[in-house]
Amino acid sequence: MSQPASDTLSPRTRLALVILGLVLFFGGLGSYPLLEPDEGRYAEIPREMLERGDFVTPRLNGVLYFEKPPLYYWLNAAALSLPGRPEVLCRLFSALFGLGGVGLAWLLGRSIGGPRVGLTAAIVLGSSPLWAALSRANIIDMTLAFFLSATLTCFWLAQAKEKGERGERLLWYGLFAAAALATLTKGLIGFLIPGAVIFLYLLFARRWLLLLRVPWIGGIALFLLIAVPWHVLAARRNPDFLWFYFVHEHWLRYTTSEARRQAPAWFFVGILAVGLIPWSGVLPAAARLYRRSWGRLRAERPGLIFLACWALFILLFFSASQSKLVPYILPGVPPLAVLAALALQEAETDPRTRRWARVGGAIGAALLAVLAAALLLAALGRIDTGVGPLPNVLIFAMPALAAGLLSLWLWGSGRLRSLAALAVAPALLVLGLVSAAPRASLLLSTGPIAHFLGPRLGPGDEVYAYRCYPQTLPIYLRRLVGVVEYTGELEFGIRHLTPEERARRYPTAAEFRPLWSSGKTVYLVLEAEKLPRMREDGLAPGRVLMRQDKYLLLTNRPAPLPVRAE
Repeated sequence: MSQPASDTLSPRTRLALVILGLVLFFGGLGSYPLLEPDEGRYAEIPREMLERGDFVTPRLNGVLYFEKPPLYYWLNAAALSLPGRPEVLCRLFSALFGLGGVGLAWLLGRSIGGPRVGLTAAIVLGSSPLWAALSRANIIDMTLAFFLSATLTCFWLAQAKEKGERGERLLWYGLFAAAALATLTKGLIGFLIPGAVIFLYLLFARRWLLLLRVPWIGGIALFLLIAVPWHVLAARRNPDFLWFYFVHEHWLRYTTSEARRQAPAWFFVGILAVGLIPWSGVLPAAARLYRRSWGRLRAERPGLIFLACWALFILLFFSASQSKLVPYILPGVPPLAVLAALALQEAETDPRTRRWARVGGAIGAALLAVLAAALLLAALGRIDTGVGPLPNVLIFAMPALAAGLLSLWLWGSGRLRSLAALAVAPALLVLGLVSAAPRASLLLSTGPIAHFLGPRLGPGDEVYAYRCYPQTLPIYLRRLVGVVEYTGELEFGIRHLTPEERARRYPTAAEFRPLWSSGKTVYLVLEAEKLPRMREDGLAPGRVLMRQDKYLLLTNRPAPLPVRAE
């Protein structure tokens, strides 16, 4: 099979793609408030670290919170120490790691298939709606995906070099360092997942002798030096840490329905099919890359074995889990991007692969156009989104639909080398969804309430949440809030409070009643649908200061200001 010596994009096209990528990953990061629950949580924990000066024991709303290791908290704490709005600062590292993942896909694709495959893999990954959209979110998973990808990319680049070749040893150490950072990001899967992928590759490719080239002593020492100290310090300071962190958060969350995040076994297949459009349509054509005998693949194209082990293991591993969330599958997306790039290269010389790619890509582009049309109808108010018409979305929805139809024509006519044009449609779809975020955030954030309440808070005023814990509230108010009749994921930390502190900060309705009926000014945030429960709990509803689409702000004191609606 012939292989182009380099990519064929003109300098102007490359510059346009760079600009599109920067806008896609960084444009408007602060145009909408932090969203519930994850974005609020992963901003508030670093804020409390900075306030307390304690970077060992994570706390959420003032109570112990050991669900995740601290690396992402440390990064966000560093960001929050800079001037700027929390929306931008706390989304910055996720966007940087998302863009870094695109660079890793370029390196991996270039090593396995050549310069054009590297470029195509970067375009595919960078314009995939799932990858681009989640790169803009203040969540841990993109950081994990980057370090897992870095671990496996370092392995592949190291094994591809000759023994003793310049840079080989540095890549092996990069593998151990990246695995340690992945472990500090989200726990044991930081080394278990890449370890399993590498084991499967060595097994199926019959390359066990590679193990003799690994600097095991120095590599393990580097891994332990990075990953172990925090675990030791956290365990010494918190006696319950080891059980909760290793048993509850790793074993029970994976094997039981403890986290209440169950979904069908095919859940992630559907997420990938939609989240990678239109490129997911090319993946069936990528299956033709494996039509050679296994012996020929081992000898001629071991990279295909490596990519299959990487993508399939992560898909199967998370599909078997009893806890499923959309971002979990992110570490499996980069190898799929490289496989799609390899399939597009194969389509240039193999007619059957070309037919598969054309049909699959056209189906993906058609689905993309349907989603863009739905976004356009939502912008016009023809589809009920719960937040009304979205006129600002028209700026991207109309071009996204036009680009989707153009993409459909390009796929159908076999113009598969028009990479830049094919990437525009999914990118515009993501930007259209982002432009809807400011209005949608009224359902998914207490940011507007916090901005209204903050300037009105007096030194002795109290703020509580009723039968919920809005996780965006503390980060915007820059203070802890009380929580009435609710524990949720804070249950473990609440159990470690003294009885007096628990009754004060996490009271039952009966314990909260004397404060609510006292002469002290108390503000209460709750979901509007739970307002009738207040009377059932013996609490007078109080005065409504602000109505948001989902949330209400009440006070127990007469308010001179009229009710504000958002």
